[in-house]
Amino acid sequence: MKKQIMLGMFGFIVIIFLFLASTSFYTVKTGEVAIVSSWGKVSRIDKEGLNFKIPIVQTKEIMEIRDKIYNFDDMSVSTKDMQSIILDLTVQSFVSDPEKLYRAFKGMHETNFIAPRTKEVVQASISKYTIEEFVSKRQELSNMIYQDLKDDFEAYGLAVSNVSITNHDFSMEYERAIEAKKVAEQEVERTKFEQEKIRVEAENKVFLAEYKLKEKELQAKANEVEAASLSPVLLQKMALEKWDGKLPQVSGENTQPIIKLSN
Repeated sequence: MKKQIMLGMFGFIVIIFLFLASTSFYTVKTGEVAIVSSWGKVSRIDKEGLNFKIPIVQTKEIMEIRDKIYNFDDMSVSTKDMQSIILDLTVQSFVSDPEKLYRAFKGMHETNFIAPRTKEVVQASISKYTIEEFVSKRQELSNMIYQDLKDDFEAYGLAVSNVSITNHDFSMEYERAIEAKKVAEQEVERTKFEQEKIRVEAENKVFLAEYKLKEKELQAKANEVEAASLSPVLLQKMALEKWDGKLPQVSGENTQPIIKLSN
């Protein structure tokens, strides 16, 4: 009977030992830490590898500290001119100070801080831009959101690596307004082209008329110079050069050659 009691006690002690061992030793994976609390108060941060805690007295909570990408899809925001935008946003972040973050949110930082704060910053930033500025300055806007989130997250032990607007859609009213604006701009450009064409054609006509007038003036001057250069002696010389040596055949009295030769 005593032997059975001894065996029972031994078995109980073994079970207690195994229980204590299983609750005292634990492993922390790479990219994680363990928040160890003594009677509910944070006492230390255990890093990757095999670690030990006092059973019953101490508890642990695993926190992921590696880089994580948070996707915010179909986020509805309003611009400065009260236009609606549906956008997709990604925030890349990691835990830089796990103890500070745990003390602030008790492990609920993703739902209680990261998600709501990101939406607040995005709305506040986009509300400073009109919808056209949003399209043309999207990179500038992403940088603004990144800087604001970076400052806010650092206060709680989080570091922001990157912020990116991956996609966006506008309301149907704005899409129609954009299409109408494009049509109007195309009509303005077409009108400008037609007006420029008419102006160029008119300038070409004036240039051609001036050219013809100048040509006539030059020809008239050339004729004047040529006429002034034709003296009687020159004309007689030109006639002699063309004469074939035969006198014209004439009849009648008192006739004389048409060309008078000088002595």
